[in-house]
Amino acid sequence: MTAARALAGPLIRRVAPLAVLAGLVVGVVVPTLYQRFALEERTAQARLWARQLASRTAALASERPQLWAYDRVHLGSLVRPVTSEPVFGRVRLDTPAADRVFEAGPTGRGGEVSAWAVVQAGDRVAGRVEVRLPAAEIRDIARFLWISAGLAGLLLAAGLFALPMAAVRRGDARNAELWAALEEANAHLEARVEARTAELKHRERELSELGARLVAVQEEERARISRDLHDDLGQSLTGLRLRLTTLEAMVPAEGPARRQVEAALGAVDAAVEQVRHLAHGLRPPALDALGLPAALRAHAERWAASAGLALTLDLADDEPPAGPAEVLFRIAQEALTNVARHARAAGVQVRFGRADDGWRLVVEDDGRGLTPGREGGLGLVGARERAEQAGGYLDVEPGEAGGVRLLVWLPEDV
Repeated sequence: MTAARALAGPLIRRVAPLAVLAGLVVGVVVPTLYQRFALEERTAQARLWARQLASRTAALASERPQLWAYDRVHLGSLVRPVTSEPVFGRVRLDTPAADRVFEAGPTGRGGEVSAWAVVQAGDRVAGRVEVRLPAAEIRDIARFLWISAGLAGLLLAAGLFALPMAAVRRGDARNAELWAALEEANAHLEARVEARTAELKHRERELSELGARLVAVQEEERARISRDLHDDLGQSLTGLRLRLTTLEAMVPAEGPARRQVEAALGAVDAAVEQVRHLAHGLRPPALDALGLPAALRAHAERWAASAGLALTLDLADDEPPAGPAEVLFRIAQEALTNVARHARAAGVQVRFGRADDGWRLVVEDDGRGLTPGREGGLGLVGARERAEQAGGYLDVEPGEAGGVRLLVWLPEDV
């Protein structure tokens, strides 16, 4: 399980630029705009005064074209509204022949704004007027605004950054606590799942071993019953037949007694054949005496003759150990029984041999194939369990001829 992803890092990358931008807007843009607009307004005032003075000076220059620039009394009265309260401006007059022919107003000040206007006397330029207005107060206010707005912007940026970050860090801490609790619960759950899985695997191994023991006991019991049928009951029936044969020789050839003896002999012969068939089905002698290929061949041929189906055999001469041989033979019995009951086939193939470091058995028919409800029933379920208990597998799939192919693989030894 991956750790909870902290939100503080991504939030810093997103909030920090916004906080800095807000701080810059308040701390830089506001005082800058104030200073700019205030200076522009003061410059506009200076321009207006310069135009008014230029207009008045033009009238004086028209009246006295040669001496107007030296008439300081008249010029002083013209500029007094600018140089006195409340304007306290500074005026400078230039002519085409000389600069600064007239100056009035406070001197030695810094931080002023200025504006020029041309003195037009008729069709000639008589000079120009410069008006300088004080701007130190504006600059002082702007400086104060710079400091105040800078502090305000800094506080705003810090607030915009710190408040969300504090909330997010608290959330991250809470998430970390919850995630730690979740990881602890998950570790506990995984430990319980591992313990339960180990227990289930142990139970599965026990069931598999029990199933294998049950199969072994079943095979031993089948072999014992087969021997008992063949040895005890078979010998008893054989002894009974010998006695009936002796009795047959003692009774007249014609008569009801002879017919009864012959009927008894026929019943005994039928019982002997039935006992032999049962004993062979329980444990074919060829499986122990001749091995799996011979037992498969004998059983398949006898089955094909009784079922009336064409049989194709491809059996290798390799002989598997007793464990795989028993499992493969029983699965072959069940597969052929299913073909006879359900396949509606005309022929069947049985192939056996080595494959992939083990043993492979294939039973394939040309019948109607896999249909809903025909998956083999309990017989093939038991066959699959036999194969899995032996460490192999059993697959049922469509055959090449349209029927069903049953494939069994078992490891080299079981």
